[in-house]
Amino acid sequence: MAPRTPVDPDRQSVELGVKFSVKKAGTITGIQFYRTPSNRGTHHATLWDAKGHALATVTFPSGSSTGWVTAHLSTPVAVKPGATYVASYISPRGGYSADENYFTHTVTRGNIVFPKGAGVYKYGNGGYPTKNFRNSNYYIDVVFAAESAPVTGSPSPTSSPTPSAPVTAPSPTPTQTQTPSPTPSQSAQTPPVTGTVAALDLPQEPWYGGSSYYAKFPKAAASGWTDSSFFPISVFLGKPEHASALKAAGINTYMGVEHDGSDISTVTRTGMSVIAQQQEWSTSEIGSDPGVVGWFLSDECEMGLGGCDSDTEQGRLAQQTSYAKKIRALNDGRFVQANFGNGVLGTYWAPNTMDDQLNLLDVSAVDKYAYTSPHVQDLIKYDPYWTTSKNPSSSAAYGWLQDRMETFSTTPKPNWVFVETGMPFLTEDGRTTITTGQIGGAVWSALIHGAAGVAYFQHNNNGSCGTYSIIQCGSDRLKAITAINAQVEEMAPALNSPTYTWKFGDGLDTALKVSNGSAYVVAMTTGGTGSRTFTLPPQLAKATSVEVVDEGRTVKVTNGTFQDDFAAEYTHHIYRVTVGG
Repeated sequence: MAPRTPVDPDRQSVELGVKFSVKKAGTITGIQFYRTPSNRGTHHATLWDAKGHALATVTFPSGSSTGWVTAHLSTPVAVKPGATYVASYISPRGGYSADENYFTHTVTRGNIVFPKGAGVYKYGNGGYPTKNFRNSNYYIDVVFAAESAPVTGSPSPTSSPTPSAPVTAPSPTPTQTQTPSPTPSQSAQTPPVTGTVAALDLPQEPWYGGSSYYAKFPKAAASGWTDSSFFPISVFLGKPEHASALKAAGINTYMGVEHDGSDISTVTRTGMSVIAQQQEWSTSEIGSDPGVVGWFLSDECEMGLGGCDSDTEQGRLAQQTSYAKKIRALNDGRFVQANFGNGVLGTYWAPNTMDDQLNLLDVSAVDKYAYTSPHVQDLIKYDPYWTTSKNPSSSAAYGWLQDRMETFSTTPKPNWVFVETGMPFLTEDGRTTITTGQIGGAVWSALIHGAAGVAYFQHNNNGSCGTYSIIQCGSDRLKAITAINAQVEEMAPALNSPTYTWKFGDGLDTALKVSNGSAYVVAMTTGGTGSRTFTLPPQLAKATSVEVVDEGRTVKVTNGTFQDDFAAEYTHHIYRVTVGG
């Protein structure tokens, strides 16, 4: 979320800062601020102790884009619990971001505490800032690493910009996974399974119930959502006129429809399902249309967006509660869904209310664009729940988002993971356009970790192709996304089944499923490339080979183990186990 006042009219040179303390011993590794093109000039940052002694200085990278920018200290600075520090930067020509009446009370985010009146300033050419004006927030933050614990800092005690759009970047490596996967019909060319598999004698992961979950919602059930061969593949805020083209690409649901004057039946008459946004579509416009299977309450309410503009997380929860109460009162056989952003991080934005938010819903969703947004990468990298050794600009981040959302559910419920298909309206430095290989990797990482649906964010501003990147950014991109969706649809019966717990080997990220008499292993690496060794569970150890779904090949199994190669960090393989063959 951007500042309410991104550009202050003040044009004087001023040092802007934020006072803070930490709960645990650790180090400050960087300073951040929210930059806009109006905040011009070179920006120097300083970390101060409570007496005004400079502990470190650093210069921010140059640029003019809008969003959070980070300057990493060459040498981290040790900080003590309870001591007061100030992080500041000089805005040489004004035009900085400032929201009054923000620090009217103490704000705590993870291990960082911002006291009442935390925002401080000093006019001139720099120096220790001490003055306070109406408890303003100047959108400055620090990157903090606790001792013997994961890094815990990220923007911001203020709020962080929502994903904008990246620039088209070439694929990082020319691997075969960058090209469209073979269509499902090609799997018929591989050897047939000669043995069948019943349920496995292994523990199962918590499960929301698969396609049968939607039996309680008459509109969804009537639209085929209880069929095990149906798996939700959605597009966020699609244009009504694109319905047929998106359906041809394998998308079956609109999570929100642009309210451009078209009738809702423009979408539903194509056979597409719709989750209508309650803030734009009236009940009279929706009526009894059987293709409208749900109501979309809000987008990122926990961040103060989607009409939830309270300054407190309890206030934002109250607004979401009122939305849910209004829709529940309709009792029209439709499920209730909402999407979340930075609340998934478990830090500043909604540290206490995410479970309450999810309890209001039947289905949730989450979006953080890890492949394309440097700001999102920083948010994840310095989140206390992220494995610090991993690269956040990877498919693993999308599976991690699913894992994080599951921690907020008191009982298992379906959660869908967003994946960008272009440059998702980013403006920050270093932004990129997601590659087709990365799209596939993000989708399958989310599914391995239990995502109950895919949500594509297609809006794009990379300047090289259209706003609607699925169908306006070239035939190669469209074909690749179509192939990804075809394989998800092919695997729907397995995806709609429970996941068995089994460790196949080091360096592997897997999901083990049983469907229609076959065992399936959906696999990626935990990062990196190269060969991985799989050890099958005892009930499958007598297999002599595994079929690699949609790749026209089999892999030999010896003494219950087999090996296969992964060309990129986003490469996935699906193995169908052949028992007794």
